[in-house]
Amino acid sequence: MNLVGELFLDLATTNDKVIARIFAPEEKIPGELWICRFEIGEPINISGDMNGSTSLQSLSLALQCLSASLYGSAEYKAGKLGILGEFGGYLTIPAPRAVLEIAPFPF
Repeated sequence: MNLVGELFLDLATTNDKVIARIFAPEEKIPGELWICRFEIGEPINISGDMNGSTSLQSLSLALQCLSASLYGSAEYKAGKLGILGEFGGYLTIPAPRAVLEIAPFPF
């Protein structure tokens, strides 16, 4: 898997970083199915493979799932997840509409 991008997030309770990663989409069935993987490290510890009919669709879905997982996490809701020492606000990635009540800047 080739890394496309990663984000290092702060936790209010430790100096450890939460690492969120997106990997390059891979074509699984030529002309039909692409899969894009996302991963979020401890303590959230979520990963998934998003299917799409194109590489761009699978990448977009993976980014949305990664974003929803971050903004929907217990750490974010408790104001303990942030970036650059600021907690509970914008994590530099847009939030899917499903979490707009708790997160800023929609897709």
